[in-house]
Amino acid sequence: MNRFILSLFLSCSYVSLYGQYTESIATARPGTGNGVGTVGKGVLQFQAGVQFDNVRDVRDSSDWNVNNVTENLVVRYGIRERFEISAVLNHINSTEFIREGMKSIYRKGFNTSLLRVRTKINKNMAFQVGIETKLRGKDYQINYIAPRFRLMYNTILGENSSLTTNLGGFWNGNDNKPTGFYVLSYALTLTDNLSLIAESYGNFIRTKINNYFDIGLGYNINKDTLLDLNAGWGENYPYKSYFITAGVSYRIITRFRPEDMN
Repeated sequence: MNRFILSLFLSCSYVSLYGQYTESIATARPGTGNGVGTVGKGVLQFQAGVQFDNVRDVRDSSDWNVNNVTENLVVRYGIRERFEISAVLNHINSTEFIREGMKSIYRKGFNTSLLRVRTKINKNMAFQVGIETKLRGKDYQINYIAPRFRLMYNTILGENSSLTTNLGGFWNGNDNKPTGFYVLSYALTLTDNLSLIAESYGNFIRTKINNYFDIGLGYNINKDTLLDLNAGWGENYPYKSYFITAGVSYRIITRFRPEDMN
């Protein structure tokens, strides 16, 4: 597995390079799907958000539910036009209620510390690979570093709409059983500054599939700043879940970007 991940990192670094810098900021927010773009050489981009979610056991005999508040930060930097590196940090405050008469269980700390690289393969396709590290809070420790990968493909449906498909997999860091995932993300440009996304996504282990749905809005304050709002839900018996998240993304064109590309 380690050799496989190393070979992916090395192969990504030798991909041919063409201009990827866009006039307006492009992010993975709102939503779960990742687009096929890279930020562009010499561009430093921050994507931050906060999410509130609830997971509940809907069986009549159960009172179990979990409430989470998660702060998320993604930092992306373009090494080349078609090659970027990024880091993902998630900090979570979790309250688990088991049943009436029992004390709730509180957990907090970093539950994600992910390092990634992304390369643009062609106009419509990109590939991303990452490693989940052990830099986590004590309530969310893993036994070993865990790889993950994602293939992104974009299909233009019309002048103002597109469909992005993500397929990938990840390991949880505690066993050798991979989990697959998919995302189908529909994007529609409503105005010059306002866009809408609607998604179906899920994960699967062997024959078990969990499906979720969300819808969100993104608003460009200017070419370098985006605000977003997103909400979603899932019903995968015996659990029912929902979430709402809001965030802001901002990019900086650093001095390392050639002037003729600005």
